[in-house]
Amino acid sequence: MHGTELGRDASTDLFKQMGFFDEDGNIRPEIVRSLKTVPQGAATSVWCVTSPLLDDIGGVYCEDADIAELDPGKLGEGSGFGARGVQEYSLDEGDAKKLWALSEQMTGVKFNVE
Repeated sequence: MHGTELGRDASTDLFKQMGFFDEDGNIRPEIVRSLKTVPQGAATSVWCVTSPLLDDIGGVYCEDADIAELDPGKLGEGSGFGARGVQEYSLDEGDAKKLWALSEQMTGVKFNVE
């Protein structure tokens, strides 16, 4: 979408289910207004690797060149458009360890971190 090809493998039906397209397959104007340019999309990643505010912390979810706030809402409610923040379940340490172990197993790459 919007020059990045992020949606190149997704069907229009999927975007309709997400509320991004109307019944005729046209992207909704509010979606077009919310899309970021490639530099805007990259800004948070650049901020994360250069910001001294993150020097002594890790394991945070960032958005819009800042640490995301906790959003205890539920994904899937409403259209899903405009979802912001990090969901509480994303911060579960036990789940994070399971995902890390599964990722190592599936990729065959092991990282020794504590």
